[in-house]
Amino acid sequence: MVRLMVCYSTAAWILAAVPVSATPQYAQYYPPPSYYGPPPCQAVTRGPLRGAARGAAVGAVGGAIGGNAGKGAAIGAGVGAVGGAIRRGTARSSGYCY
Repeated sequence: MVRLMVCYSTAAWILAAVPVSATPQYAQYYPPPSYYGPPPCQAVTRGPLRGAARGAAVGAVGGAIGGNAGKGAAIGAGVGAVGGAIRRGTARSSGYCY
């Protein structure tokens, strides 16, 4: 009986001592101030020409399969440029870049 009481009291002491000793270790701190602000949009998103070039390449492959690579490249370039503009506008409105 005494051994059981010693085991329970030791377990209770360990469970009570662990959270108390860990409290300062996991304290919440404020993040450091940001002096630079958000980066420019060129650093966050690709430019419109890169989107258009990638779209033209994919469109040319798709157009070649369909029989007209030039038309596919033109459509792909337009879609790629519009997609890049949408990505950049979304990043700018969300505050990720200026």
